[in-house]
This record gives sequence, structure tokens and C-alpha cells, in this order.
Amino acid sequence: MTVGSSWSAALSKRRFRTVLLIWIGLPIVSVYLWGAVVQPVLFSAYQGDFQESYMRAASRIAAGQDPYDLCRTYGCFEPTGPQYVMPPLLAWLLQPAIHVDQNIVAVGVVVALNVAFAVFLATTLRALRVADWQLAALLVLVAMTFGMTGNIDEGQVNPILLGLSGVWLLAWVDGRWWGGVALGAAVAIKVIQAPTALLVLIARRWSMFITATATGLVLWLVATPQYLFEYLFQVAPQVSGGTGLYENQSPGGTITRLIEPATFLGAVYGSPPVARVLTLVVSIAVLASTLWLLRRAARDATGRVLEGAAIVAAGPLIVTYSWSTHLVLLLLPILVLLAWSIRRQDWKVLGLLATGYLLINPGHHWFQALLVSGYRDLVVLRLMAELGVIGVFLIWIAALMAVRRERSMSLGRAAERRRELKIAQQPWFGAEQQDPAGLPN
Repeated sequence: MTVGSSWSAALSKRRFRTVLLIWIGLPIVSVYLWGAVVQPVLFSAYQGDFQESYMRAASRIAAGQDPYDLCRTYGCFEPTGPQYVMPPLLAWLLQPAIHVDQNIVAVGVVVALNVAFAVFLATTLRALRVADWQLAALLVLVAMTFGMTGNIDEGQVNPILLGLSGVWLLAWVDGRWWGGVALGAAVAIKVIQAPTALLVLIARRWSMFITATATGLVLWLVATPQYLFEYLFQVAPQVSGGTGLYENQSPGGTITRLIEPATFLGAVYGSPPVARVLTLVVSIAVLASTLWLLRRAARDATGRVLEGAAIVAAGPLIVTYSWSTHLVLLLLPILVLLAWSIRRQDWKVLGLLATGYLLINPGHHWFQALLVSGYRDLVVLRLMAELGVIGVFLIWIAALMAVRRERSMSLGRAAERRRELKIAQQPWFGAEQQDPAGLPN
């Protein structure tokens, strides 16, 4: 018996899976609770992005000043540092926290981000129709190991977007309009999730699309609209120009690093025109191919949940920058594809997903550890910087593959049902008809 067959036989036993989940789960849960709850609450960890960017912008709005002043004076070529580069909504919402003790605010941020994470898990598991506790436990453990602690350390808003994406996915699968509220709010906070709205549009889910559009516009117009045009026409174009900084795990980052190597460590800011054009071509190609595959709306819950996973997986390949903290949004396609591949026993999709996860998560962390330690072999560092980009591509490919395979299986099941129905509707006389006397014709 080979090692693979031995593992397959062991995993087929429910008791062994229970022991394995407990053995793996206890350290994962312990590390997560310590890093994402206990340590930041008890020791008041400094949340860099929240304090330096979000709260600074909130203070300036409260004082009647421009929250994008640093973009005007220093430029917003990269979405990092104290520059506030998002729509004004988040900073506007944070104004009441300006005069609150910052230790209390930090604890509130930790609680809010963990609640958003719990909302994402609850809504996603419900959208996936997960009834088996073992599968649910596996999905939760995988989610705990992918990017949440980094977002909580920095006080990033991405877990809030993750929670909203889970609410949207549940409504998308169930065919409910109210998912548009979550989608519109997410885009109004950070436009990185805008590609999801295109799926709603091509699927002609008009009630959800109108709700999302109305929600986003109302939130934008309520939150200091005097700064909205500055964001749309000055800040957003600068940020979307791209960057080759090593932290950028998008195709645009790879292209810029190849064309202008000095951007890798930040010696040169921004992205040259040729790199911008090539990045735009890649973005359009990824978006077009994804929407082309999804042009025919799925008819069942499994198909719809895979559609949602595919468009979210394409997001980091469409935008011009994807920081490691942004990639926490990939938890939606990761959990969807993991549950689908296990249920269907599709090992190719699972293999692509696992490889992508390893390249993004431990692979990129390994690269960062080498960089911080003072490792100086630029050839190795340059190659390792692209591990995350490759991982994002693999998860996107796995999502498209799952959509195609699920549709093929759905068509096969539909054809089988039609054949069975046709047979059932035909009169049954046996092998040969008989006359009323009971004698063969």
C-alpha cells in the first residue's frame, strides 16, 4: 500500500478526521486568539494604518481641512504610509472616535474587525450550505491562517470589507436584493471591490444592482461630498498609476518591476507609461475572460456561489496594486473552492488552490522574513517577490476551472433528468405488445 492510498484510507474514517482536526486546530486557534485578540487588547498594540492614515484623515475632516493634503504635497504614488487614499467615507465615519481615549479606540478596532471576520465566516458557511461540522471546522481553521492577524495589527479596514462580501455572497446565492446594500457599502468604503458589481450587472440582477448603486451613491454624497471630486479626479488616478514596490502582489507590480527594477525597493516611485499600458491590457484580459465565462447566469446555488468566487478571485489581478493585507479578501474564493473541491473530490482544483495558498501565505512571508533579515541576493529576492502574484493567478484559474466543471456536471445531470422524464412519460408494454386475449401479436 502506497503512502497516498494509506492517507486516503485514513481520511475516509470520520474518527481519524476528528482527531486530525483537533490536533491541527488547537495550535491554530491558540495562535489566532493570541495574535488577533489577546495581544492587541491587553498590550494596546499600535495600529499603524489606522492611527497614521485613517484617524489622521478623520481629524482633518473634523477640523474642516482636506484629508488628502499629503497627496497634494508629497503625492500618492503608492497606497502606503500616512497618506489617506480611500474615498472620504471611512474617515468621515471615524470622526466620533477622535476625542475618545486611543487605547479604548484600539480595543474597539480589534473587536470590530473580529466581529466582521465572524460575520464573514457565518454568512459564507451558510451560503455554502455547510452542515457537516468537520468541513465547517476545516474552513474556519484555514480562514484563521490567512491574513487576518496582519490586518488587525495595522487596524486595516479590509476585514470589514470581508464581512460585507460574505453578506453579499449569501444574498447572491439566495437571490435576494439586500446583498446590494453590503456591496454598495463595501465599494463606497474602498473601490477595490468594484469588479463584483460588474457580475451583478451582467447577470441582470437589477434589484441588487440598483440597491448597490443607490447605497454607494448615498454614502458618498452624505460623507463630505466636497472632497469626493478630489478623490475621484486627483487621488484615485495617482494611486491607480501602479507601483513596483515589492509589497505589490498584482500583475501591475510584476510588470513595473520588470520594466523599472529600481521600483522594487522604493528607490523610484510610481510606474512608467509602458508598464501602465501593459497593466491595463492584463487587467482588461482578466476581467473580460472572467465575465465571458460568467455571462450565462447559474441556475442553482452551487453555480452561483462559484460565480461569486470567480469574480472575487479576479479582483487582485484587475486592480493595479494588491498589498498582502488586501489579499485577505481572497478568503471568499478560497473557502468556496475548498468546500466545492472536497465535496466533488476534484483534486486538480484542490491542488491549484493549495499551491496558490502556499505561495501567497507562507511563501510571501518567507520572502518578507528574508528581506527584513538583511538578505542581499537581489536575484533571489526579485524571484520570491513574484510568489504572491503567481499564487493569486492560480486561485483565479482554480475558480474558473471549478465554474466550468460545475456547469458541465449540471448539464450532464439535466440531460439525465430529461432522459428519465422522457422514459417515464412513455407507455410501458414490455418487450412486445400483446392482444387482449393475451397472445403475442
